[in-house]
Amino acid sequence: FYEGLGDNSLQKHGKGYVGPLEIKDEENYYLVKKVIVGFDSKEITANVRKSILKVSVDDDKGKSSEVLSLRIDNDSIDVTKISSNLKNGILKIKLPKSENSKTVKISVD
Repeated sequence: FYEGLGDNSLQKHGKGYVGPLEIKDEENYYLVKKVIVGFDSKEITANVRKSILKVSVDDDKGKSSEVLSLRIDNDSIDVTKISSNLKNGILKIKLPKSENSKTVKISVD
């Protein structure tokens, strides 16, 4: 993964604020958490194109501003099953691991 913003402080974006990024490696998925305060879900756009996950917020005038850019490996992530939700100013994006990236136990005889 590549973190597009490396600062841990809150930064003003239009009517709200954008803050730290956290990525957790869970057993079956990666969990991306980004602080996005002062926006509702209709003002946030998230998409994946050419192995880049991008998140943007709309400012007061409806102009989009990118707040997150992550490079993802399409062989490791099942992009068709990515989900997200916004709650209490935290955007959570769940990136399910593809079968190719899961650990397979091999028995040794």
